[in-house]
Amino acid sequence: MEKIRLYRDEDLSDRVAVALRSKRFDAISTHEVNMRGKTDKEQLKYAIEHNRIILTRNIKHFVNLQREYYKQGLPHNGILVTDYLPLKELIRRLTKFLNEKNLSDIRNTLDWLHNYK
Repeated sequence: MEKIRLYRDEDLSDRVAVALRSKRFDAISTHEVNMRGKTDKEQLKYAIEHNRIILTRNIKHFVNLQREYYKQGLPHNGILVTDYLPLKELIRRLTKFLNEKNLSDIRNTLDWLHNYK
């Protein structure tokens, strides 16, 4: 069972990765790896190259990217989308998600954080 390694898109607070690391999860942010300002495709490519799923609030663009990858048969490690949540609630749901899922559960799929209330 391969644990999920999370890559936080730049549309979420840097505090998300810090809070998750304090709970012993493997989480990094775009800021920490000098990927701010890159396109959504570049962000997903980075996540793929580093064996990470991507967490984003950019639902529209990443739903479209998921469709594009699916149609072309391109693999990715997973996309987790969320709408705006207060930080404490976001961390609570992410903790639930990370405790319940492993990489094989989300690979090549798009999942919604609202499923982990």
